[in-house]
Amino acid sequence: MRVIEVRSAEARDEAALWELIRAFPTPTPISADAYARMFQRKLDDPCALIAVARQGETLVGYVSGHKHSAFYAAGDTAWVDEIFVVNHGRRMGVGRSLMTAFESWADDVGCKLASLATIGAADFYRALGYATKAGYFKKYLGDGKQSTEPSRQAK
Repeated sequence: MRVIEVRSAEARDEAALWELIRAFPTPTPISADAYARMFQRKLDDPCALIAVARQGETLVGYVSGHKHSAFYAAGDTAWVDEIFVVNHGRRMGVGRSLMTAFESWADDVGCKLASLATIGAADFYRALGYATKAGYFKKYLGDGKQSTEPSRQAK
């Protein structure tokens, strides 16, 4: 088994990360153009982190999140937007390593806590020391769908 390296994403990771993003299970797939814009925006944002897990020359996972201020925490909190590990990388410590990297970043940027929303991987997060306190709800805004097609304006 090769060693897993986890580090902050860099511009050179854009294409390989795109392959993982496309595999992420979501009801709102992202277009390549939107991904490229968001990837660069996240790289440039000091309040955002994308960390990647690499095994040899292959990306096997990533975590993406950000920090924001929250009154309930009396300071900054870190929120995991998404975490993904390829099937063959699961149960090998990749997810744990990604979460460790995220928590380390969050601590370094002064966050008081790290949080995320999940139900499917609850046991994994409990094993990492996370506890559930409140339910998580979401509502898609606008038409509730993200188009993967370029927008077309009426002529």
